[in-house]
Amino acid sequence: MIIEGAQEITWEAEDKVRNKTQTCDQHSAPGRYMIYCSGKLLEAVMATRLYPDSKTFVDRPMKEGREGKKLIREFEERFPQPVNEIKVEDVRKFVDENFDEEGHELKSCNLADWSSYPSKFKMIKDNNLRTFALKLNVIWKELCREVKPVVQNFPERFSIIYVPHRFVVPGGRFREFYYWDAYWIVKGLIISGMMDTVKSMIRNFAHMINTYGFVPNGGRIYYLQRSQPPLFAPMVYEYYEATRDKEFIREMLPVIEKEYNFWRVNRSLALTVDGEAMTMYQYRTPSTVPRPESYREDFMLADAIQDENDKRLFYQNIASAAESGWDFSIRWFADKHSLATIETTNIIPVDLNAYICFNLHILGNLHGEVGNQHKSNAWISEYIKFRGQFQKLFYVERSKGWYDYNLRTKRHNTDFFSSIAVPLFTQCYEPLSIIKSDDLYDKMEEMGAFNFGGGVPTSLQKHSSQQWDYPNGWAPLNHMIIEGLRKSDNPR
Repeated sequence: MIIEGAQEITWEAEDKVRNKTQTCDQHSAPGRYMIYCSGKLLEAVMATRLYPDSKTFVDRPMKEGREGKKLIREFEERFPQPVNEIKVEDVRKFVDENFDEEGHELKSCNLADWSSYPSKFKMIKDNNLRTFALKLNVIWKELCREVKPVVQNFPERFSIIYVPHRFVVPGGRFREFYYWDAYWIVKGLIISGMMDTVKSMIRNFAHMINTYGFVPNGGRIYYLQRSQPPLFAPMVYEYYEATRDKEFIREMLPVIEKEYNFWRVNRSLALTVDGEAMTMYQYRTPSTVPRPESYREDFMLADAIQDENDKRLFYQNIASAAESGWDFSIRWFADKHSLATIETTNIIPVDLNAYICFNLHILGNLHGEVGNQHKSNAWISEYIKFRGQFQKLFYVERSKGWYDYNLRTKRHNTDFFSSIAVPLFTQCYEPLSIIKSDDLYDKMEEMGAFNFGGGVPTSLQKHSSQQWDYPNGWAPLNHMIIEGLRKSDNPR
């Protein structure tokens, strides 16, 4: 039992003993897990620093005719010595003999619904902003991808996950689709009038949910133990708002419910707050090994940890922070300074629970739109109940905002992070509580969050070197701050 202000909060502590859980396995990725998620070859590639970017190897497909089990057996027979005794040139030769270059499993695609001057752009009055928007609109064509049919026919050769429809990628080293990035991609595509492309992307995510029960972090098998902020339902809602396509909504509603159930079963935590039992949610991936796409970085960070259980917990916390989308931020660090102290699984994050609240509200609204009034009433009741519990746990009256709760310190973290405004964006507060948005605006102003010409920084802790901290102000977070304040109906 703990006391914070007037709150009495209890929970059942979980067993801290961690089993070794890989990022994918024989069940989720047969024929290839031993290449891309675990095994001596993966360890040797990373130990020898074969590539500057750990992601390069795990994105390379096996050549035609190669099989994962045979490759591993051949590698182990050729190199029986420990991985730290294998020469880098020998590893390079083996990899080049057996793997194609990364990116060859994807192809650029034609966007039939693209236009050079979308009609909505005519509403932009400022000439400079309209020119900027038109330049962005051209980029859609550069980022459209499809998975080649060979991946569907021979999935065991690839780390890419096959999806049947075209999609838009973030770009750079992120060659495949990613989850929460896609919400803002969808919003942009809708503004560009590209409804068919939006529908294709939503169908791909539905394919993931129907196949795996959830949307993975991204489109690779090494992401199959972690998700990202649950924004599938908001994507569907954005599409419906733009098209009023009720038939598609009827098709997607069971899929939204299936994803929600994944979070309820796999990422929930039972709490009692002031005598009221409630369920809240955490970023808490089960994997307890280095992330393959950042294997060497994770391994080197964990090298100083002597206790094997502590090391596995560290890996779990690293992966769980990646599940949040905020990889990395001092928001997750016990000492507010060093990545070595990461404790994501000790934190009940305000933004994740605000997204869950958003999902419940959307489920209620969409069931109502297609005439399922009984289900609509049930989901709206669940939303209202969760909204009240959300306020009870996360809102700190004296600090005038919603804050993460830390199970270890038994306190809220009242430092500024831009996640503070997500409940306004998802409308996870009483509709008559306009004073909360007013207080939050005052609090952000008092903290200095609005003092930067480039937008609101992700945090205000100037000593951090992490990318999800000051001075970086990420576009999705600034969008949610702006829209959250706008949605509040507060005239300020």
